[in-house]
Amino acid sequence: MTPRTTVDLARLDANISRYGRLADEAGVAVRAHVKGHRTPEIAARQVAAGAVGVAVHSAAEAMAYLEVGVTDVAVAWPWRDPWRWARFAELARHCAVTVHVDHPDSVAGLGAAAVAHGVALDVRIEVDTGLHRVGVSPDAAGELAASIVTTRGLRLAGVTGYVGITDAATARDRVDLGRHRARLLVSVAQRIRAAGTPCPTVSVGGTPTVLGALDVAGVTEVCAGAYALLDGGLARLGECDPEAVAIAVTTTVTGIDGQLLHTDADALLAGADQTWMTGVVMTRPDGTPVTADSVAVGDELRVLPGHVCPVVARRPLLHVLDSGEPVARWQAVVRPDRA
Repeated sequence: MTPRTTVDLARLDANISRYGRLADEAGVAVRAHVKGHRTPEIAARQVAAGAVGVAVHSAAEAMAYLEVGVTDVAVAWPWRDPWRWARFAELARHCAVTVHVDHPDSVAGLGAAAVAHGVALDVRIEVDTGLHRVGVSPDAAGELAASIVTTRGLRLAGVTGYVGITDAATARDRVDLGRHRARLLVSVAQRIRAAGTPCPTVSVGGTPTVLGALDVAGVTEVCAGAYALLDGGLARLGECDPEAVAIAVTTTVTGIDGQLLHTDADALLAGADQTWMTGVVMTRPDGTPVTADSVAVGDELRVLPGHVCPVVARRPLLHVLDSGEPVARWQAVVRPDRA
């Protein structure tokens, strides 16, 4: 029955191996952000291949990854909700936890929660690298670092920042962008150290910009979400070959309107695009290209989604294929924010 979301094991493992090898060659650790797949089985494969741990959205989400043997978790969104602080401290009873922070209130609240639970929490300062969504300004990071080191229950683990691509121009210049933002984060860490505060980790986020980040001395970790499965947007960008994309949606043609194909996956794929590119890569199941005049209603097609994250969130049952044959079903973890 279609539509169904599939994961190709050989491509998945090849992608994990490739990005791990690039990081190893640069002497940099890899942290697997689970937002790109939300799947404990994939995270376990990433950690087994050398990733130091995972990055998650919430404490509740983290528990699913602990069950498959993950022992190092970063909460990669700098939440300011007071009710979450005790959740993070409780999580630290079960594994190594690093929490991203970008506000003095979070520092004070996390410290109090850590003391109350009898744990020590590692925190990283989230730095705004230009997206202006979250994070402190680079100039304000030193003051936040000083407050962390004087707060009981907390340890400053380093600085972090996400390098986001917002349009076609930054997509084309993604390597230079990754290099520039990584240098910014390294300079922030250096200023913190110069003030007498240890700042061991510089973590840079983002899959498309990872090559630039790996080129910068002082980067100690890259945190990426899409590198395991990849997607059609990254293939169209030239970041990978289409044959490397491990996730696909098998769909059935339901109508043909001129050069426009309609399928039973239209709702699933609607809006599942990168911010810098729209559209999907569509082929026959054997990988050959298709056009509207070469298919008929009822034909099955293989679609590489433009952006992996929303597709997995909308269709969390993943059909796992080995040499084209179904071998397992993996259930992605999709939780509400208040979990």
